[in-house]
Amino acid sequence: MARAINEKLSILKEKVALFAQKELACRQDLHSMDRFPLDIWRKMGQESLLGLSLPERYGGLGENYLAMTITGETLVARGHNMGLTLSWLTHLVVARFFILGFGNKSQRDEFLPKLARGQITASIAVSEPGTGAHPKYLKTTAFPQGDDYILNGEKTYLTNGPIADLFVIFALTGDDGVRKRFTAFLVSRDTAGLTVTDRMEIGFLRPSPHSGIKLKNCSVPASNILGKKGAAYEDMVKPFRELEDVLLMGPIVGGLTWQLEIILDLVRKQCISLTHELKEDLGQFQSLIHSLRILAYEAAAMLDSKKNHPEFISILLAFRFLFQDTQSFLKHFIAKWGIKGNIDLDRITDDLCRTIEIGRNVARIKQRRLGERLI
Repeated sequence: MARAINEKLSILKEKVALFAQKELACRQDLHSMDRFPLDIWRKMGQESLLGLSLPERYGGLGENYLAMTITGETLVARGHNMGLTLSWLTHLVVARFFILGFGNKSQRDEFLPKLARGQITASIAVSEPGTGAHPKYLKTTAFPQGDDYILNGEKTYLTNGPIADLFVIFALTGDDGVRKRFTAFLVSRDTAGLTVTDRMEIGFLRPSPHSGIKLKNCSVPASNILGKKGAAYEDMVKPFRELEDVLLMGPIVGGLTWQLEIILDLVRKQCISLTHELKEDLGQFQSLIHSLRILAYEAAAMLDSKKNHPEFISILLAFRFLFQDTQSFLKHFIAKWGIKGNIDLDRITDDLCRTIEIGRNVARIKQRRLGERLI
């Protein structure tokens, strides 16, 4: 694994660490503010962080998924905020995975330079009220009308929704008798018939903003179709679930690193006796974090290899299992040594535990299928 972090990635990590310390760590208001810090967002654009994984011809840095993982980890570990990192990650995924991966030349040329500079912000619209993202229950439709498609429906839990200028919207465009067929559309915020709902308070990961959108006779040119018509769920949504799992590993490892730093500070301030047993416990917590970092980097490297790795799903599952071990150990450690927590520890712990719940049901299905293959 040490070979994976080459000199170029080390320089990137140092650059991101300096940015996070200067622009994020000093902003205590990030954890309580209702508005999104557009000033920091603009600076991220100026530092090319919003185009990190886009090719240089579009104004990006040309980095890969491993670089995104390392950057996400560093932003949280040194910036002490998971919410802003989630918004950054969502923005980059739309640019890198969806538009670069499935867009035509015209779509790439129009949107990627703006996304890289932060001139526009992006969001993904899959989930719907009361049903989540299960294809069986999605109801948003898109019917052809001349050279356009008319979209009707409602989406919810859109990360970056309140600040987004561009949405990737998944809508039902057919049914082949076996399954529903979905198509992805690139839809600008100012498109007639699209309304962004009020900001949702999800209770964690501030200041990342969330909202829904409503589509009422929203007319979108057929040229705004992203990827193949009718194949969006199989081509994009399913792979996105695993991509999301991998890329969230970085910020989670960063959050665990911040957890450990807080614990060390509390041990010193509360004058906890530095016994051999205490040191052993701290060493155990550190070893768990190091192991999770290795899993995160390896999963990202597998994505970059573009090869089928039989261990890939197992790594995603193992990360979740090992994360739970870290939190169980942390609770035991705090109780054992009589450590009094603080708001920073409570906040990052809540963000971490609720973030790992994203995709939990899908992970259980994958775990069950893994077991079924053994039988």
